[in-house]
Amino acid sequence: MTYLKINRKNFYHDLYERQNIPKCISRISFANTDNVLYKSENLSNNELDEKKIYSIQVIPDYFTITYDSFLSKKVIKEFRLGYASKLNEFKDVRSYVKSQYGKNAKSVFKRVKRLETCFDVKYVLYHGHIERAQYDFLMDSLRNMLLKRFKQRNDSNYHISSWDKLYNNIFNLIKLKKASLFVIYNADEPIQINIQYHFKGILVSSVASYNIDYQIFGLGNTAIYKQIEWCINNDYTFFDQAHGDLDYKRRWSNVIYDFEHHILYSKNDLISSLRVYIETLKVITKGFLRKKKVIVSLKRLKDYFSKKAKDVDDIEKYYEIIEIENFEYELKKFSSINWKSLEYKFLIKSICDFLYYNFEHYNVIEVFQNNSVSNIFIIRGNNNFQKIVFP
Repeated sequence: MTYLKINRKNFYHDLYERQNIPKCISRISFANTDNVLYKSENLSNNELDEKKIYSIQVIPDYFTITYDSFLSKKVIKEFRLGYASKLNEFKDVRSYVKSQYGKNAKSVFKRVKRLETCFDVKYVLYHGHIERAQYDFLMDSLRNMLLKRFKQRNDSNYHISSWDKLYNNIFNLIKLKKASLFVIYNADEPIQINIQYHFKGILVSSVASYNIDYQIFGLGNTAIYKQIEWCINNDYTFFDQAHGDLDYKRRWSNVIYDFEHHILYSKNDLISSLRVYIETLKVITKGFLRKKKVIVSLKRLKDYFSKKAKDVDDIEKYYEIIEIENFEYELKKFSSINWKSLEYKFLIKSICDFLYYNFEHYNVIEVFQNNSVSNIFIIRGNNNFQKIVFP
């Protein structure tokens, strides 16, 4: 009885990540507008499709979805929010930031300026072409960033568990201009990376992470600033940050939308009604659990016990700042080191903090290590210095 089979789809993933639209959809448009983004040329109204049940989840309600005429539709709210920026009314990124942040917009501009003052910053969006070696390097860098960032947060990450699938998919999508990699570089070192998807003037931010040593510079916010800037400059009208209720998404978004679950079935197929009823009940129950935050609580509990069983190494070394009374005298007890070598990688965070607070540049930094106590260092820039000790 194959006609009772339920065809389950994740609309969000299919549309953006796979660039694949379910056959039962005849049209996609922005809600409340006549802007049609997709229209099917071949209707799937045939005997085989009439005997299918479609259960399509994660549908943003900023879309109006039209299905083949022979299908009936149930719409169920999923109780998860998505965050996006509608950009068609803004002439540049600064005007958008001012509309979102008001009197606090200056802090956003200053953070971007501070990053560019302290490093040799490059912003690169790979869209349409990327060398395979560079792609491999950036994807490996992104994976390492995710691992360190989520270990720092003491949390799990879905994308790591399905990394091979993601890795194998993105390269071809970049060549087809259906995906891109947005990268913030310090000289030739990637310090923040985003995987993005492109669809009909919509830019979707998907997988993102940054080098946690540079955390003080707020790279995530700078990345959003530059992504919105790219959208406006390239006539993209919608920047979607997807679901996930995070403070930074709320601050940046002027559209907060809901997700829906659609169940489609043939008007003429009474035999499938029981399956439709059961599927509807399952979706409603899951939505109720999500609304009551039961699913989130269960995930946190699972993550907690899985981490308790793991041997987690420290990924950050904390340090203390020590006041120097006589710099020249103190420096006699220290020797210059090559702080960019792998041996001293743990110093990068303290150096980034020093750069941020003292407006110094990465390339002028010198570091000295105490001759007798190996965990004491002095960081010196053009105009400032700092003594630090690691426990």
